[in-house]
Amino acid sequence: MLKKLVHKLSRHHHPWRKMKFDELAEVYTSMSLRSFGFGVIGIFVPIFLYKNGVDLTGIFLFYTLFFALRIPMAYMVAYIVARIGPKHTIAVSTVLLVGFLMQLLSYPDFKWPLAMLAFSFTLANGLFFVAYNTDFSKIKSNKHGGKELGWLYIFERAGSALGPLIGGLLATFVSPQVTIGFAMLVLLGSLIPLFLTNEPVKTHQHITFKNFKWRRHKRDFVSLSAFNIENVATGVMWPLLIAVFIFTEDTYAKLGGIVAVAMVLSMVGARMFGKIIDNKKGYYLLKYGVYLNAVTHSVRSFITAGGGAVAVSLLNEPTTLSYRMPLVKGFYDAADSEEGYRIVYLVVAEMITAGAKSLYCAALLVASYYFDPVNVLRYSFIIIAIVSLGILLQRFPALRKE
Repeated sequence: MLKKLVHKLSRHHHPWRKMKFDELAEVYTSMSLRSFGFGVIGIFVPIFLYKNGVDLTGIFLFYTLFFALRIPMAYMVAYIVARIGPKHTIAVSTVLLVGFLMQLLSYPDFKWPLAMLAFSFTLANGLFFVAYNTDFSKIKSNKHGGKELGWLYIFERAGSALGPLIGGLLATFVSPQVTIGFAMLVLLGSLIPLFLTNEPVKTHQHITFKNFKWRRHKRDFVSLSAFNIENVATGVMWPLLIAVFIFTEDTYAKLGGIVAVAMVLSMVGARMFGKIIDNKKGYYLLKYGVYLNAVTHSVRSFITAGGGAVAVSLLNEPTTLSYRMPLVKGFYDAADSEEGYRIVYLVVAEMITAGAKSLYCAALLVASYYFDPVNVLRYSFIIIAIVSLGILLQRFPALRKE
């Protein structure tokens, strides 16, 4: 039923599509459901741990391990995706994510080691993102990729808006445990649309990292690292800071409401940004979006009240989308250009960016031993504002100045 609705909404917006539209519709549908399921609990993972006895230093350790473990794991994932295909890999990742949520659900009783939780969480996420990037990179249109990316973000944001809102309400007025259980059911439902068509890439592929010309992409990998660090700061550390410093009561409901409204705002801009990218203006969209985003980050350090937190959160989402969409479009096109090395390119990018994110979290961890962890988190956003400017170092052919 949901797939038919997605098909009806977006089919006439893809008039150039013939064979692959069903594949696109399934990616849109599955991503919407997964975003909804993960959105129900995703931003609340560190907050749930915090409210169950893990201090900020422990949370910094958790995410340091989470990203550090991703580096060797990404290498392994390359062979899994090549062997069984991206759709089957996404299915495995979703089942593993449900397993992680079961661990999280039982954490108050069993106090699982943070390293065990980090391993389970990063295994599920590592499998998903390499497979998802491979899938969409393969089936998207080169000429209209910006428009298709816009639709993907619309459906993803639709799920991401409903998820935190419903999850926050359930966690506040029922219990966080019920929220986690509901998220597991939705995530399992997101598997259904994936298997209505065949795998988009050949399975049982031979993968080799030998002769991959990673040096010609080194500036792009630096740009992607800055982007990923900024993404962790926005998506993980900012909600955590709000939870421990500003919205200390009814945290889940308030955060869920803010994220939901922010996602709706970004949906409004997604299609417009997609058209700008396809009209070869993606470079300028990225440039001005990065500058505005850096200013937004620097402001976060000085916010001490709920009104400011809400204002920054609402401004951030469409701002982030304005540079994320052209950057991701350039990233996918670069993967397409590496004939025979598509999966390798995506995995090398995953390994490098995971290393960068691990260093960021490790810096927070070390600093928290010497200074008040809340202040470490607050004032780290000034550094993040500077780091985020590294996104401009990209040299993707799709984002050349016209």
